[in-house]
Amino acid sequence: MAGRITTTVALDQPQSANGMVIQNNAELVDSNGNQLQQKSKMALVTVQHEFVDEHGEHYFQVGNDTFILKNSVTLDPLLWQDAMKNGDEPFSLNAENINQIWWGMPNGCEPAALLTGLHLQGHALDLDYLTFLKQMPRASDYNPYHGFGGEPDQDVPGHFEAIFPAPLVKWASQYAVVRDLSGTKAEALQQSLQQKKPVLAYVTVGFETPKWGQYSFGTALSNNHAVLVDGYFGQLLHVSDPIDGRYWLSLARFKQAYDARRWAVEIN
Repeated sequence: MAGRITTTVALDQPQSANGMVIQNNAELVDSNGNQLQQKSKMALVTVQHEFVDEHGEHYFQVGNDTFILKNSVTLDPLLWQDAMKNGDEPFSLNAENINQIWWGMPNGCEPAALLTGLHLQGHALDLDYLTFLKQMPRASDYNPYHGFGGEPDQDVPGHFEAIFPAPLVKWASQYAVVRDLSGTKAEALQQSLQQKKPVLAYVTVGFETPKWGQYSFGTALSNNHAVLVDGYFGQLLHVSDPIDGRYWLSLARFKQAYDARRWAVEIN
């Protein structure tokens, strides 16, 4: 059963858009989480707004006091239909979602995506997100190439709240076998997924256009973000996003953000 749909609106709001249900018997619920009815697969819905429930799960509003799980809908119905026509089957490792905003950590995307991947692979199961953050290596010089460069719960002038691949791989190696895939093309990431290995990918918040800024350690993306890639279907990828939940997006939209750096880490 869904949790109560809170008044907290997700940060990345969709415009009113046509979506298509992609799960059999997808539940429609009211703002209290009570089931109203079910929607059949391939049914069309009009997405109005995005909300989260009391557990941090993302929902689309599709009517007056009517909501559907975001992960049950695609906003790229034509790409979904094309993949079906090609005889493809949706592939997903079904990762959980750790919502960094729900935990009160607006800058904690990399550790959230990493812990999601570790849990998926059966590692660090005794650690929740806040405990995991306490084990994260910090950079005394605030350089994300040396460790986490700031505070996950707040913005601090002169700090850069992120941890880049080299120190993240070193940290993650304490819990699992990981591999730096930096330089790998987006289209090739599914090779790891086929081996049931999720991939932490460095992208941008909301997969928006990369924005570069100058910092004490050099040039970096001011809208830096990280997600866990755990599925694919034709020209679509599935992600567990620490800000925006679980959803499918087009490979083209993913590439817009990912190709700025092509940083990725495979989790075994």
